[in-house]
Amino acid sequence: MARVLGILGCGRRDGYTIRVLKAVLEGVCSVEGVDAELIHLLNYEFGPCTSCYECIRRTEHRCVLKDDMGGDGRLWKKVEHANGMVLASPVHMWSADALTHLFVERLYPFVWSGELVGMPVVTLAVASNQGMHMIANRMLCQWAFTLGMRYVGGLPVHAAYMDEALKEARYLGVKLGHEALKDESEGRRKMADEERWLHYHDKPWSVFAHYVENLTMGTGDLSHSIIRKSLAKNVFKNAEALKLLGKADEMFEEFYLHYRLGELREAIKALVKASAYWTHATWKEFLEEKLIGARPPKAYRPVEE
Repeated sequence: MARVLGILGCGRRDGYTIRVLKAVLEGVCSVEGVDAELIHLLNYEFGPCTSCYECIRRTEHRCVLKDDMGGDGRLWKKVEHANGMVLASPVHMWSADALTHLFVERLYPFVWSGELVGMPVVTLAVASNQGMHMIANRMLCQWAFTLGMRYVGGLPVHAAYMDEALKEARYLGVKLGHEALKDESEGRRKMADEERWLHYHDKPWSVFAHYVENLTMGTGDLSHSIIRKSLAKNVFKNAEALKLLGKADEMFEEFYLHYRLGELREAIKALVKASAYWTHATWKEFLEEKLIGARPPKAYRPVEE
């Protein structure tokens, strides 16, 4: 039996968000061989990540905190055995709610194990006043990308259009149910970094534009990246880090060429490689010995030797 978790961050047990979430879960359960469980996060006890980095150092990549999201916690175990997930959040302060954010933050160890890569996910952001449900749903999508989950769809909802939203929600649930069934019967379909970036290019949160902004420090000047500045100013001292930085610069130059020619797919492929080399260069220079005391796990942004 495939299993889907409906994660509810809303403090209300009878509000608009839970109505939409229940509609999704109804759709999920209409698929034969799939079951769903509504998880109200207020029923569980867990706090924020303490940045101890034990989940990186330990080969099993599990959280050592003794709560419901620790490696032996009851909510963690549910995530471990799930075949799909719905992240459902009300809109708080023009954003996803804090409890959902806290839950996603505590999924951090899965970044290092890669176990959630390819898990099908649906996002819901529900507003009842000014709206901003588009912004909140974009944030949920961003978190799904970070964890490597396979984005099935998202639904930004305003209470004014609840009837239409409930129909769409049920349809999304059916789609998610079929994907969860595949996850259970065929095994999880992992996505390499390149596939992940391409998969999310037309989703509510596209990593491509944001990573360009990141590497250019918000300037949009593609010819002067933070990578190139680091090389020019001799910021990096570690020999291995410098080698990786040089490769990052080469791939960024390739990205820039494809970008100027309007070859978006090839530009994304090159940027994936540039960002991976940049990731490993910064890890080697700033994290490996000075902070974490461990090499990056194999599942994390692999690069060609």
